[in-house]
Amino acid sequence: MNDTTEAIEQVTSLSDYINKVRKLHSVLESKMNQLHSEKQMNIYYRGQNQDFPNTLPSLIRNENYLTNEDKLINDFITKYPELFGDCQNNFDRLALMQHHQLPTRLLDLTSNPLVALYFAVERSNENTDKDSDKKDGKIFPFTNFPDQVPLYQSLTDDHFENIFSEFTPIRGNNRQFLKSPFSDEIEIESSLARLNGDDRNNVLHQLSQFYKDLSKVDTNDSAYWDNLYADIVNNSEKKRDKGELLISYKTFNKFSSTKRLYHEIKKDIGDFEDQINPLELFVPKIVTPRIIDQRIKNQRGLFMFVPFVYNYGFEENGSQMVLNSDKVQNRTQTRINILRLLSNSGDPQPMTFVIPHCKKASIRSELESVGITESFIYPDPSHIAHEISKTY
Repeated sequence: MNDTTEAIEQVTSLSDYINKVRKLHSVLESKMNQLHSEKQMNIYYRGQNQDFPNTLPSLIRNENYLTNEDKLINDFITKYPELFGDCQNNFDRLALMQHHQLPTRLLDLTSNPLVALYFAVERSNENTDKDSDKKDGKIFPFTNFPDQVPLYQSLTDDHFENIFSEFTPIRGNNRQFLKSPFSDEIEIESSLARLNGDDRNNVLHQLSQFYKDLSKVDTNDSAYWDNLYADIVNNSEKKRDKGELLISYKTFNKFSSTKRLYHEIKKDIGDFEDQINPLELFVPKIVTPRIIDQRIKNQRGLFMFVPFVYNYGFEENGSQMVLNSDKVQNRTQTRINILRLLSNSGDPQPMTFVIPHCKKASIRSELESVGITESFIYPDPSHIAHEISKTY
């Protein structure tokens, strides 16, 4: 589904992998110097035991799941309400559903590279024609800082490249990409996932129209929207609006579907202000969940909140076009790649570690020797029992 070229390195042993992970930090240091940022830049990892053509969440790989996102969520809550007694907001609910294998738009990540390696060599469908040991595994490094290349590509998909400079204020600020589960922005997007399909699409349509209107503003000020939004939030009498963008924002904010989104948010945050920064909804976020059980603690688990992609796009002449499932997936993947760790080559490419299928068994043994075992990754009775049974 995705034609992105990757910078691939093979991993043949645990020590080989550790050395390659160490080298990632030189890439990080270079990027930090380019950004002139003193913020902490972290690496996060995603391990997959099969060579899927993308790093999309299962929700987005399946068109029926994506169309019925709200129904998946609400049906699960209806059937198991007792599971959600300790949940404080919609993100907590999404994280718990992801934990129980319901397809969501959350992408599992870990801050522990050894955990990612375990997932990349983990065996599934043993003794079948789908045995994962017959397929190469992959590990994808991510960061909490955006990369310009996929960000620009995401904007050009809908001919919004004129607003690229508007993202300048957030490029060196990881607060826009590293979020707590209690942040207003994460509650906004988690609540958007719960809206019915029509309302969700209406909100996304209004967002696209806002981006289109912003792209028409004739200004060289890279912080134009940033300044105007600050005036809106602070309720300034004289707002720095150079091109009727304030009208576009007010239209979005007063739209009936947007009001229903605010209503959903206020179920969790009663004093939420009816204000959304549209630019923040364009990019992915890394979210550290509350530690809801030992499994998340052991796995050093985090989630990427994958942004919403509207199933209509804009032609160069400004007319709208329907996006088929493949195009929605491709555009979503490009958004995800905004936080992929890219190589330092002249042609920056997303970095990927590949574990040849013939090396998986030996690497599993090496991981066991340093305590990364099935019972460590999955510290529940059934997995512990399975691990014990394998020793006899």
